[in-house]
Amino acid sequence: MNGSAAASEYHPSQPATAVVSLRVLPDKVEEYREAQAAMTEAARKFPGFVGTEVLSPVAGLQVEWVAIFRLESNQAMKRWLESPERAALAVRIERCLGEPSRLQVLASDDQAEPAVAMVFTHRVRSDKVDDYRVWRRKTIAVQAKYPGYLATDSFDPRGRLQDEWIDIVRYDTAEHLDRWVNSPERQALLKELAPLVEDVHAHRLTGLEGWFTLNRKPGEPAGGAPPWKQALAVLLALYPTVMVLGILVNPFMGHLPFAVQMLISNMLSTVGLTWLVMPWVSRLLSFWLVTPTGGAVSGDSWKVEVLGVSIVAVSLVLFVLVFWAVG
Repeated sequence: MNGSAAASEYHPSQPATAVVSLRVLPDKVEEYREAQAAMTEAARKFPGFVGTEVLSPVAGLQVEWVAIFRLESNQAMKRWLESPERAALAVRIERCLGEPSRLQVLASDDQAEPAVAMVFTHRVRSDKVDDYRVWRRKTIAVQAKYPGYLATDSFDPRGRLQDEWIDIVRYDTAEHLDRWVNSPERQALLKELAPLVEDVHAHRLTGLEGWFTLNRKPGEPAGGAPPWKQALAVLLALYPTVMVLGILVNPFMGHLPFAVQMLISNMLSTVGLTWLVMPWVSRLLSFWLVTPTGGAVSGDSWKVEVLGVSIVAVSLVLFVLVFWAVG
């Protein structure tokens, strides 16, 4: 096979995976559960997070706890493993163990196509919760048998803020996700689900929405930030990106036709926003993006709203002044 053919060959997504084996002391199980839950929560907030699973011991088969973390690339995994957040939580977990934990890292193929995800939300009938839990476990087991399956993140209802059961299903390509979504097995499972729920909704994470929802914390609405907040956050990221590219790149494209200049500028802007700027902006504004809006504002929530809008406004003014001075 020649070089050009090899370059166009399909590469399935293989996220970097860390497998941690832990021998927990019998009298420290509850303390370990709390520390591991905090570790899982921290991982979900981390850039590049794909999925996580915690497997408890099985009598006669598995004596250790096993924690599995998947991130989208080797660099994302390296940052997670070296992060202060993980280091602090690892100390808590080690206090619960009879011997040091064992870590094994499985590297990813960083040339692979990016993973895709779909969000499923179910409003379960109050008298069918136990039946729904059984259906969910069965569904995840079937999903895992399909080509390209990566992980399923499941979130239970969290009071008035979130009254739905949410699953985020990730596959390595859109084709593999569609194969599962349109499969006869899923159609049969949907028939089993119908008498258990009052409402069902599903949507794929695409476009601007994907910038805000893929690293969603438990308890946040499946749809992510409200559209007006998404728009302001994208504006905050887009304006300096376009200005920097205009200053650094445009002078070298003066000999090209305008249509070609725009194509190159848009390509660079898209890459910069998706992998560099938007992850940073979404983390900076995460306290505000996930705040529920609509209806009466109570307590201190109005302060969060004002702070978020103020950060965006002040940042944009500062960017204007900086670029004005540079220009």
